[in-house]
Amino acid sequence: MAKALYAAVRQEACASWKVPQPYEQVSEWGRAHLSTTIDLLTAWFKTLDPLYRDLFAGWVHSRLVPDLSDEPAPSDYKPAAAIKLVKPGWLEILKPHVPADAMDILESDLALVAEMLSAPALRQPRILFIGDCIQWEVMTALLGPCAEARISFKPILINERIQPALRNRIRTMPGGDFDLVFFSPFSHAYLPEYETLLKSRRFWPASELQQHVDAMLREVYLTIDALAAQFHCPVYVHNTAGAVQSFRRVSGMAKHLVSQHTRGRARTIINGALAGHLNQPHLAGRVRLLDENSLRGQKSDLELGRVYIDSHAYHPTRLSVELGRNLYFEAIFTTTFLATKKVVVCDLDNTLWDGVIGEGSVAHYADRQTILKGLRHKGVLLSINSKNDPKNVRWSGAVLQPEDFVAPRINWEPKVANMASIRDALNLKMKDFVFLDDRPDELERMQNAFPEIVVLNATQPATWKVLAHWQQGLRSDLEEDRTRLYHEKTKREQFLNGFTQAATAVENEAEAFAKLQLSVKIEEAGRSGIKRAAELINRTNQFNLCGSRTSVHELETGLGVHHWVLTAAASDKFGSMGVVGVMRVDRKPGRLEIPIFVLSCRVFGFGIEYALLNAVKNLATPDYEIVGHYKETQSNEPCRRLYPVSGMIWDGAAWIGKVGDLAPEPAWLKVENRIPQLLSSEAHS
Repeated sequence: MAKALYAAVRQEACASWKVPQPYEQVSEWGRAHLSTTIDLLTAWFKTLDPLYRDLFAGWVHSRLVPDLSDEPAPSDYKPAAAIKLVKPGWLEILKPHVPADAMDILESDLALVAEMLSAPALRQPRILFIGDCIQWEVMTALLGPCAEARISFKPILINERIQPALRNRIRTMPGGDFDLVFFSPFSHAYLPEYETLLKSRRFWPASELQQHVDAMLREVYLTIDALAAQFHCPVYVHNTAGAVQSFRRVSGMAKHLVSQHTRGRARTIINGALAGHLNQPHLAGRVRLLDENSLRGQKSDLELGRVYIDSHAYHPTRLSVELGRNLYFEAIFTTTFLATKKVVVCDLDNTLWDGVIGEGSVAHYADRQTILKGLRHKGVLLSINSKNDPKNVRWSGAVLQPEDFVAPRINWEPKVANMASIRDALNLKMKDFVFLDDRPDELERMQNAFPEIVVLNATQPATWKVLAHWQQGLRSDLEEDRTRLYHEKTKREQFLNGFTQAATAVENEAEAFAKLQLSVKIEEAGRSGIKRAAELINRTNQFNLCGSRTSVHELETGLGVHHWVLTAAASDKFGSMGVVGVMRVDRKPGRLEIPIFVLSCRVFGFGIEYALLNAVKNLATPDYEIVGHYKETQSNEPCRRLYPVSGMIWDGAAWIGKVGDLAPEPAWLKVENRIPQLLSSEAHS
């Protein structure tokens, strides 16, 4: 069967091999990988446990091919084709030895695996795995849940154990090459210093153990810092559960008992120190803890070390399987599907509470509502899309309250129509939404109508795990409450609508804005405000003159020397709207250039963009040239009139004007310009 599998993967329909060597010339290591495939298939049919089916599929997908040749693994390898091509050969080999009904089951199940491996992916994240063989075990365990979520990840593994050498390799890798990085420094035998603790048979004095762990952690910290400095994507770092692999019940128990005391003490020191290091300002939000130790709350470290199958170089433990199917999957799903979402739209019955509220009393799901409340406090908007009579909806005893939601739609209209209405009310795009419902038919209708929405089944525990993971990873230091801002925006619009309905003349628009008591404060963004500026730039699409994206590092580099970052903070009679506009101004000899200019959609029409543009008058003499960069995108129609209305001329590449000729801001705005005046030309030399 191993030979038949090798023959299948060598076929052109499966992969393009540069060296078509026969089976006999494959290295012993490569032949072991072929045999492991058969061992997993055997375990699957022996135990009937679908876990082995998923591990089998994951092995064929991620681990089978790389070691079958001295040449690099073919980039066009098709794991589903491998199953389809080998299936006739396997059936022929087994036919004399296996009953016909069992053959039918095998053929059907292999077809299901091939279907799993060939399902078209919605996302293909690029993932860097750093660690020892536990990472291969995690990868094979990941295949099942990732395939169900239609994620096909592209893994790169680094198992360099010498930390200075690892750091040097990290520094040579392009920072934007990956969507996720996982670093497992305390698994199995990755670090020799940690392996010493796992296999320790002696009592370690407290001071000696502390010194040993401290030396190990210093190297790990340097590697974590190198990862954070090199990569722009989320970086996850394991702590440790302190589990040791148990291949046999008796020997595993003995190994566990002998080292239990030392491992427990080391685990406490490592996990406490690592959590403290990751909380440092330069890592907070960039590097996240992957809490391997949390699995001990579900299984003992003895159970976590139990090996599912011992096949050549493959020996997955309960720890690695749980890591892959739960913690790693949650991180991948969150980064892939949820990280950029802005709104969670919820059904009510059997979603936020147990039961149908129109038929009587219900029991609130406090745990679910707490997760959503956490998202709301970290800047994610919550809305409601429910088929119900609004008079029946009651929030007594609930964690969430009506003021936690924006643009709720509680009626008997189709949910697809309600979703479009919520989108329009919030002035967002469908790609910004997550939809939660307990009914598969509603989820399917919503997905068919709006493929870019992420739909999640509220009855599945995995849904609330990924939402909790998303909530925990969001920043908790937001400078604005977006839900409050939305409610104030609604009051503001109602005020203006009421005023304009009472008036008949078009010129009364200025009077309406004046009664709104609009004011704007324009100032330089110091280093403390750069993070907020970068965030606004990166999540603004409609009023974004160049479709700009940036980073804190990019804005900080040269700040106050080669460029300024100006921000506009707005307020009115209904409250503060926070920072609503950002403009980067680059200083050049004789001219000012504006490569980045964004404005929040919640202040469209108030003229704040003209006040922000006019702030450059404090940065140069009137004869200075001003260059406004502009790039048309599918979304930025609202900002296309800014420069021409301001009196600037298109020269074929940019909008050009003189600083002194810029049109003034609207009269209804009270502008507080805190930009220091730099009136001499010498100031710009």
